[in-house]
Amino acid sequence: MSALPPVAAPRAAVPPAMVHPAIALLRARRVASLSGIDIATRETTARVFMRSVFVVVLFWWAATGIIFALERGAATRSIGLVLASVLAVWAAWLLYAERSLESPSAVRRGFLGAAFLWTWVQVLFYGGWLVGPASLAVPIPAEAPSWSLATRAVLSMFWYQLVMVFVLVVAAVLVGRQPNRIGWWALATFWCSHQAASINIFLGVENPGRGFFPEGVTFLESYFGPQRNSWFLLISVAAMLAFTLRVAIHAIRDATPMRRQAMMLLAVLGTLGVVELAVLGAPVNLALWDWFLALRGY
Repeated sequence: MSALPPVAAPRAAVPPAMVHPAIALLRARRVASLSGIDIATRETTARVFMRSVFVVVLFWWAATGIIFALERGAATRSIGLVLASVLAVWAAWLLYAERSLESPSAVRRGFLGAAFLWTWVQVLFYGGWLVGPASLAVPIPAEAPSWSLATRAVLSMFWYQLVMVFVLVVAAVLVGRQPNRIGWWALATFWCSHQAASINIFLGVENPGRGFFPEGVTFLESYFGPQRNSWFLLISVAAMLAFTLRVAIHAIRDATPMRRQAMMLLAVLGTLGVVELAVLGAPVNLALWDWFLALRGY
């Protein structure tokens, strides 16, 4: 590999120690500056794990709560749509800008790009912008799960699934055949976790979470299955757990700091998926978003 040409020092260079962590996390940096800021090559597995938990869990909790709060009324839903759309454009650029950078911080920024794209789709869905034809957005009498009911349930979420597949394709085009593909993998993990949860709720779970849907999508509660756990819950938990354990082992064993960070982020995301499925199957009421629900007027 040929040596990089010497780079002249900037005039008012800011020492790496003075760079605020939030700025370092959210901005895209030039390759020339990576050697002066990234120290992840000396990080332990525990430190990588703690950073991953902070990024994934904080974003998951805050994004979910904000989506709940934005459903307070038509005005807040519109504000949420505009804000989420702007962030989605920035997120797509972030995936593109970080795709060739092989550093742990670039991986974290790529993950955030994927997370904001995922949030955009959720804002569209829970805000009632992706409900499809009015003939499908109506409550139906309760009935046992069947193929005809499953077909209608799929159609009721068709526009949401179509947009999600579109986002996955866009992410694949942006990061395809590049070193930093965490954005696509994170979106795929988000989507698979959501699919597993939706299928389980349709077939029946102990704790489906009735009452959380905002007004525009309350008709979806018609497709909730019986309030008892189905056979599919155990299978989906086992599959999600197997994925989580596999990426966690790679995160511990991989010698490359970039891949170690990427695998650890996916491991934490997979763990959240396992916890979500477990909560669906348990008669518990977690007060994680009560403050946001109070803002919504729930």
